[in-house]
Amino acid sequence: MLRRSHKKSRRGCTECKQRHVKCDETRPSCRLCTVSGRNCSFTSQAPTQNPPTSSQDERPKSPVDSHSSSSGVTPVPDITIPVPNIQDAINLEHMELLIHLTLDGGMFNLGDDLQDAFSTISIAIKKGLEAPYLLYQLLAFSARHLAFLNPDRAPHYLRQAVTLQTRAVSLFNTTRPEVNRSNCVAILLFSVALGHHLLADSLCKREPGGLEGFLAHYVQCIEMNRSIYTIVRAAWPLLLESELEPILSWSSGNTSQPPRGNHCQRIKELIEKAEGLIQEEREACQTAINYLQLGFDALPDGTNRFGMIFTWTMLAPSEFTNLLAIKRPEVLILLSYYALLLHYGRSMWQVGDAGVYILGLIEEYLGSEWHEWLEYPRSAIIKDLE
Repeated sequence: MLRRSHKKSRRGCTECKQRHVKCDETRPSCRLCTVSGRNCSFTSQAPTQNPPTSSQDERPKSPVDSHSSSSGVTPVPDITIPVPNIQDAINLEHMELLIHLTLDGGMFNLGDDLQDAFSTISIAIKKGLEAPYLLYQLLAFSARHLAFLNPDRAPHYLRQAVTLQTRAVSLFNTTRPEVNRSNCVAILLFSVALGHHLLADSLCKREPGGLEGFLAHYVQCIEMNRSIYTIVRAAWPLLLESELEPILSWSSGNTSQPPRGNHCQRIKELIEKAEGLIQEEREACQTAINYLQLGFDALPDGTNRFGMIFTWTMLAPSEFTNLLAIKRPEVLILLSYYALLLHYGRSMWQVGDAGVYILGLIEEYLGSEWHEWLEYPRSAIIKDLE
C-alpha cells in the first residue's frame, strides 16, 4: 500500500528515526512513542536552558540611567522577566476546548433536556480536577465536536481529539482505580464521555471495507460501552448517593418500562423462527429488540427523543454482539432497525446520514432472499424523506 511521503525531521527522537516514521517532536515524549509504549529518547535529554540575559552594561543607557548619579534619584531597577518554558505556559488550545465544553450543552445532547446536560458537564469538570483522565477525555470530546462544527479546521481538531483521548485512556489504565464512593462518579462520567466519543467516531466512518469495515468499529464501540453498564450496576448504591442520582433515576425509569409500539414486530417474528440460534442467543436478540422499541416509543417525547441511540450500545447483550460480529443475517436485519432509529435522529451532530449509510451496507451485503425483511426500515426511511 502506498504511503504518504513526508519531510524527514532532523530533530526527531531516536526511536522514530530508526522506525523511519515522522516524529511530532512532542516533549518529554513524542506521541508515537507514547501510544506505542516505547521509551522515547527525548525523556533522557536535559531541557534546553534559556540564554542568559544581557548585562546592564550592554544595554543602551536611558536618560534616567545617565542622570541618576547627579540628581540623587534612585534608578529604576532592571527587572528581568524570564521566558517561561513552553510546558509551563497556559495552553490556549486546551482553554478553547474547555470554554467550548462549558458553553455548548449540545455536545452530549441526544434529545435530552439541555439544562440536565449543563448540570452534568459542570459536575464532570469539577470531578476532572480530581481525576485527570476524566478531564482529558472531556477535552478530547470537545475537540471532536469542534471538528464537526469547523470543517475547515477539522484535521487540527481531530488530531487534538486523538492525542487527548490517548492520554486519557493511558492515565486511566495506569491508575486502574477500584470503584468506590470517592471516585465512582468520575469513573462513570469518564466512561460515558469516552462512549459518546467512540459512538461519534464509529457512526462517521466511511472507510473502504463495506459492512465489515463498519462493524469492526461499531462492535468495538458496543463492547466498550457495555462496560459503562457494568460500572453502573456494580456502583449503583454509591451512585444513588451522589450528585448524579436525579439523572440516573430518570434514565433508569426510561429503560425499565415495557415497550408499547409495534415498530419491531417483523424482526421479532424473524428472530423467533430463526434456525440455529441457541436459547441464550435468541433471548439476547429479543432483549436488543425490546430496547429498540423503547427507542421508537420515545420519538414523540420532547425530552429524551434519541437517548436510545447511545443507550442501546450500553444495553445490547454480549451474545447479540457476538452474532453481529459474525454477520448473522437475522442480526444484520435487526441492526437495520437501529439504522432506522439513527435516521430519525439524523439532526444530531453525532449521527447525520449514518442510518441511510448503514442500511445501504446491510442491503448490499445480504442476498436478495433477505430483502423482504428489510422492507419495513427501508420504506419507513423513504417515507420520512418524501
